[in-house]
Amino acid sequence: MLTSAALIALAATASTVSATRLYVSSYTGNITTFDFTKTTNATYNLARLDTTIGCSPNASWLQMDVKHRNLFCLDEGIVVANGSLTSFKINDDEIGSLKLVNHAPVPAAPVHSALYHGPNGTQLLAVAHYTHALTTYKIDSLTASFTPLQSINFTMDKPGPKPQQAAPHPHQVVIDPQGKYLVIPDLGADLLRVFHINSTTLQLHERPSIPVEAGSGPRHGVFHTTRRSVNKRGETHFFLLTEISSKIVGYNVTYLPDNGGLQFKPSASPVLAYGTTALPADIAAGNAPSEIAIGQTKNGSQLIVSNRNATFFNNVKNPDPKNVTTIVSDSLATFSLPTTSQTNSNSTSSQQIAFNALTPAGGLFPRHFALNAKGDKIAVGLQRSGRVVIYDRCPETGMICKDPVADFEGLGEVSNIVWDEGKANLG
Repeated sequence: MLTSAALIALAATASTVSATRLYVSSYTGNITTFDFTKTTNATYNLARLDTTIGCSPNASWLQMDVKHRNLFCLDEGIVVANGSLTSFKINDDEIGSLKLVNHAPVPAAPVHSALYHGPNGTQLLAVAHYTHALTTYKIDSLTASFTPLQSINFTMDKPGPKPQQAAPHPHQVVIDPQGKYLVIPDLGADLLRVFHINSTTLQLHERPSIPVEAGSGPRHGVFHTTRRSVNKRGETHFFLLTEISSKIVGYNVTYLPDNGGLQFKPSASPVLAYGTTALPADIAAGNAPSEIAIGQTKNGSQLIVSNRNATFFNNVKNPDPKNVTTIVSDSLATFSLPTTSQTNSNSTSSQQIAFNALTPAGGLFPRHFALNAKGDKIAVGLQRSGRVVIYDRCPETGMICKDPVADFEGLGEVSNIVWDEGKANLG
């Protein structure tokens, strides 16, 4: 039976020209399904269709397999001893409801995951646990059920230089472009931990870690491939976002022979996560960037970063068009990357990071954001505002508009957003 909110949303959809869905998790434990629609008068609407409480008490991360219609949810377990992993099938109904498949306790504080696709349809879900662990699970893509494979605990010889670094804190799992390695930024240990993936057994094998600046606190990173302008050979880069030092650091990535690991060499001068914007000293000191992603533009690629706890914007237009009260807001920063790598005096390639703009995030603590497939919309999850805001983004220039096109409030502490564009796309 459809909820009254879902019926209203479906009725509104009748006057739209296109629609797609989003799933949003919150530290309340809820997963909320939204319908994002473009109307006949070229405006947008974000309507709640359904709410699932099967990832309680503290849903922290969502991982979608669009092809097989599976959704995996991590529960950080902030108020309990352990976390949990839950899998759902996405039902083929009007509201994108979720059918619970599997739920199991996992080590404490799972905060991020990545889904590896192996040969012959095999899948591996790798999970980073902020409490010093990495776990993996074999996935049955047809049913969304999972089986534990490995649990790896990390240690440190001594605490790091910052208060947040008393212990290892793996915060993300990134799969390299060739699908051979997992890279895990460890905020506590100032390391990028590297594991080779055995594509046959799905077992992980540790390779030498990559140290980063002491006290920088690596949080998230993103791979990016480009080419040299001379020989057109593919180049692999990695851009690291550091939470404590609030910087973006670029690296050239080299694959070592015999699956021996990865070599990272600095390829660009580090830049501040808020760019060249002149922030007041107290605001800059509190900045804690959270997410980084690659967006494409007409002239190349772009880095997008969300900045938390540095409320630079005042008197921002309220995302709710019915509310004339202005709000304060943290920020989104954009940086351009050249279309090709440049060769420096040491005959190594480099990619300089050029600051573009700082724009409002739509509220406080943008923990996560996600681009749609077309790259012309960006959905921002604002943890302390309990809000999701969607902005237009120009794919040609990468400019993010200052006024949102849609929003929804009252969601609790929003932790993650995924677009579900498996069936429909906005035009």
